[in-house]
Amino acid sequence: MKVTAFIRKTAAKNNITDQARVYFRVRDIGGVDIKAASELSINPNHWSPERQGYKPRVALVSEEKKMNFDKDVQQITHLITKEYHRGVDGSWLKGLIEEYHHPGINARGGNKADEYLLSYQIRKYVEETPLADESRKHHLDNLNKVLRYERFRHEVLHQRGFHLCIDTVTADDIRDFKLWMQEEHKYVDMYPVFYRNEVRRNVEQKRSENSMSGSLYRIRTVVKWCIKRGLTRNNPFDQYQIARPMYGDPFYLTLEERDKVYYADLSGMGPTYPVYRDIFMFQCLIGCRVSDLNRLTKANIVDGFVEYIPQKTKMEHANTVRVPLNQKARDILERYKDLENALLPRFSHFGYNKKIKEILKYVGIDRKVIVLDPKTREDVARPLYEVASTHTARKTFIGNLYRQVKDPNLIASMSGHSEGSRAFARYRKIDDEMKKELVNLLDRLSYSSFIILHTKKSYEYGRAETDIRTVQGGHPPVERRAQGGIPPLRENDGGRERDAVPCRLPRHLQTTARNQAGMATVMV
Repeated sequence: MKVTAFIRKTAAKNNITDQARVYFRVRDIGGVDIKAASELSINPNHWSPERQGYKPRVALVSEEKKMNFDKDVQQITHLITKEYHRGVDGSWLKGLIEEYHHPGINARGGNKADEYLLSYQIRKYVEETPLADESRKHHLDNLNKVLRYERFRHEVLHQRGFHLCIDTVTADDIRDFKLWMQEEHKYVDMYPVFYRNEVRRNVEQKRSENSMSGSLYRIRTVVKWCIKRGLTRNNPFDQYQIARPMYGDPFYLTLEERDKVYYADLSGMGPTYPVYRDIFMFQCLIGCRVSDLNRLTKANIVDGFVEYIPQKTKMEHANTVRVPLNQKARDILERYKDLENALLPRFSHFGYNKKIKEILKYVGIDRKVIVLDPKTREDVARPLYEVASTHTARKTFIGNLYRQVKDPNLIASMSGHSEGSRAFARYRKIDDEMKKELVNLLDRLSYSSFIILHTKKSYEYGRAETDIRTVQGGHPPVERRAQGGIPPLRENDGGRERDAVPCRLPRHLQTTARNQAGMATVMV
């Protein structure tokens, strides 16, 4: 039997900040090959495999620290050698190393085999922490991933003793878990027996970086919760940086596109499609999340407003959202007034998304929008109907409001966004669109709405004689001889001269005529 300490991580030659976790490996006859992580860490440039500790000349680390580290490695190695016996597995090795770092851990009470499993703590977190329904669902989905990952290591990779434990989980374990999430869609066909009882849509789709980051953020939340309760001091995320989620600019239906869907004849699609169109349009008109939409009842209608507390943020701030119902929204509700309690027919989230795409395609909402590919994280152009979802309704409400009234607080009060929401901040991209429109408007005005003032004579005796030519599209040039006083003007109209209506040049034109020589441009 042989016990070896080793590290997995390498670092650049001059990198003195990176840290790598120290693992211990046990090999014996009969194919025994088990390993487990310790809580010891070291810069990879300082590690000596031969010495099983620090290299002999490391100037940047104190002698005391080097001596304590080498001593820990030696003592753990000795402990493993002393306690080893035939039949042990990776779980035994993890427990032994854990006992070294946390003496008396078995005396904490409870079942250590369960209490210190990450899966156990995720379940406990969900049970003991007040969570919104959507957040609870995400944590339970995460729990299923962790359990399935451990079972995969047991049954497919034959690592029978493998578990993710809060006291011993490492940054490398997190990396391995993320890699498994990334590749799981390939394993469905490779290991059909293992996945025979799984819901295929939960496992056969390639996960996006945002999805995997969300899973890791939730694991980090549970780990921090365990640390706060004094259950462990181990935090693998100290040495693992979760990739930040990336989102494209919000896309949404214009008011014209929305109304095109609202008034479209869907009789050729089947009886359920007009119902789903009504649900989608109502969501576009009030801007709520789909989780809130599906639980609205007639009690949520108060004095012509829909009132509700957003489920996603109710644990942070239970603010009531009030959105006035316009005529379109009221007409939709009128069609379902005979429902016993629900405001609208109930629906499944998955079926609703599918119907939205089909309806928009049928109506011809095929405008290309730039979206962020969740798999590659690159911008791609897609027809709007292909990428539309329930959230498109919410974005349609917010985006069109923001174009009209750029008051984030007012709009957030109707959308249920929390203060300082990064999700809401993405709508500020609309500012750039509006700026472009304004600049383009200047070009149009320069040709259709500007008066070109040409001074023919300089200021003389307090009067200026000018030609004013209006170049508005579609109108022939009109020449007016304007003098600073009030006498009638002569107007050249198609070869005929006639008296114009007596008038005085506006003050700003008089000033321009007096002070400008040559060409001057003024806006009316």
